[in-house]
Amino acid sequence: MKTSTNLVKNIIATSTLALSAIFAMSAHAGNLDVNFTQIDRPVGQLMVAIYDSADAYNNDGKPVQYTTVEAIGDSVSISFTDLSQGTYALKVLHDINSNGKMDINAAGLPQDGYGFSNNVGMYGIPPFDAASFEVLDYAVIDVVVRKPVAF
Repeated sequence: MKTSTNLVKNIIATSTLALSAIFAMSAHAGNLDVNFTQIDRPVGQLMVAIYDSADAYNNDGKPVQYTTVEAIGDSVSISFTDLSQGTYALKVLHDINSNGKMDINAAGLPQDGYGFSNNVGMYGIPPFDAASFEVLDYAVIDVVVRKPVAF
């Protein structure tokens, strides 16, 4: 009798710990859906990086998450999962020729599309604070992919 009582107590304690761990993990992880709109040409790829600090964002540091997706239409949606709750900023490059970098012309103007969270940064990279947004449990943002500059 004493052994079965201890067994039941151990099962309950283990189950409680497992459930607590699951709830703790889900309480601190968030998901982000991003809708990229106004894609100029349905060719190449979107290179997307999410940063959680001004230092990484401003100095081309390591993003928290990074992905590429084919630019198959005038809009594309992607999801990021398991983001810690916090403040983030996003950069996107529409790499039209899929060479993995921003192409610029002789005048130094971008020849690939680009964008930032909060749709800021029409002329150059905006500060982290201007592009930042919060992710708690779930967030959705829309990002306009700016057209390359014709020159």
